[in-house]
Amino acid sequence: MRLLVSCIPYDSGKSGISVYVREVVGALASQGHELTLLCEPDVLAILNSPFSIVHSPSWARHPVLSMMWHLFVLPFWIARHIREFDGFVICAANRRVCAWYPLPTAATVHDLANFHIPGKYSRLRMFYLAHVLPFFAKRAQRLVAVSEATKADMVKFWGCRPEDVTVLYNGLSGRKPGDKGREARLASDVSRPSAILYISRIEHPGKNHLRLIEAYGRLDRATAEAHPLVIAGADWKDAEIVHEAAAHSPHADLIRFTGFVPGGEIERLWSEAGFYVFPSLFEGFGLSLVEAMARGIPCACSNNGSLGELAADVAITFDPESVDDIAAALKRLVSEPEQDRALRVARGLEHVKRFSWTDHANGLVGLLGGSR
Repeated sequence: MRLLVSCIPYDSGKSGISVYVREVVGALASQGHELTLLCEPDVLAILNSPFSIVHSPSWARHPVLSMMWHLFVLPFWIARHIREFDGFVICAANRRVCAWYPLPTAATVHDLANFHIPGKYSRLRMFYLAHVLPFFAKRAQRLVAVSEATKADMVKFWGCRPEDVTVLYNGLSGRKPGDKGREARLASDVSRPSAILYISRIEHPGKNHLRLIEAYGRLDRATAEAHPLVIAGADWKDAEIVHEAAAHSPHADLIRFTGFVPGGEIERLWSEAGFYVFPSLFEGFGLSLVEAMARGIPCACSNNGSLGELAADVAITFDPESVDDIAAALKRLVSEPEQDRALRVARGLEHVKRFSWTDHANGLVGLLGGSR
């Protein structure tokens, strides 16, 4: 198919949506589809893409203007070029949509976090996400949710009919499926490093770093020294609050912030991790949780939303709003008997086989074909 793919916003390549864009574009290309990527100005170098690129105008760099351009200007451009494409893919329909859709459109919604976390964004953005975006998003011919939890939110908060939303799980990034030799080595290597890792943009309060830091501070000193806390991710909204909390922790010297870790260096970070924790207050999917499971790393995560859904019987779960619960989960995670831990790892390696970017891309194309 000849597909127009909206890669806006790309978040400078530093968010889960950025990962989604790269993986979906790669999967669609590998299937032989002819792609034209719609990008923000100067994103070409970031994507390093061999595909045809259409940039939004320079005046639309500001988020508010970008939203307006996508809503009211882009549909006219698509209408003028309608004979050049068979379908339109919107990679982040929880951020950007059109007022109308001249082409068959598959629009992916990652999360409706604004309904779960008061004050997550500015008042103007919260109004847009709660009232403007849903009205226009529901006009797309095919709506996609990346988890059952996100679909449930679309039904509850957007008023979507369940039959109008298709769940297509995200895929597994940074790993070759079926590498059984590598899986066996990860599962049996008792000498691997034992840091506790959390990969997420440093954003308060949604990513819940403060409660994690407080819970980590409740570990006894010997346990904390054996399992330093590594927090990886770029600084975003109110990151300074998180850094200040870490500085005042009784284990401040054992908490390390890495900043944003480029894709080429991420495997080194994973190799240092003995455990993975994901305490976010809300996620539409939770890519890094699946990636940790695929690497044979024992995990603990929030029990709500998509994280509870993805955890299945693999990860230890906790109430993300309870410091006591997070602390108890950390203690259980690092002290679990070797046999129980090995079984948990084995379940995780089997569990992640259901997550495929190829399947996700096939699902998008199938929806577009069915909407014509």
